[in-house]
Amino acid sequence: MIKLNAIYRNKKGTSNSRYVRKVHHKIPGIIYGKKFLEQELLILLEHDVIFNLQKNSNFFSNTLSIFLEKKKFFVILKDIQYHAFRSLVLHIDFLCINNII
Repeated sequence: MIKLNAIYRNKKGTSNSRYVRKVHHKIPGIIYGKKFLEQELLILLEHDVIFNLQKNSNFFSNTLSIFLEKKKFFVILKDIQYHAFRSLVLHIDFLCINNII
């Protein structure tokens, strides 16, 4: 199982996402799923980790675990958005299938 570390992001929007990508070299993302979450979780992930993992086909089909401030979420990858002509990941979406506090 692939394990990822994430941090909360408290701001959303285009300008904040661009700032986070450029200055902190992180990818904005979201974890959603009404069955296990009350509301969506806005997260940040390391760009280089995700960029290297997405080269492996297991990343798209297996269950992933995301550690987010002492909570563990089991998720599946739903969508990755790429830059049009540069090799950059812009945004990533996960669907929560289980969570452990």
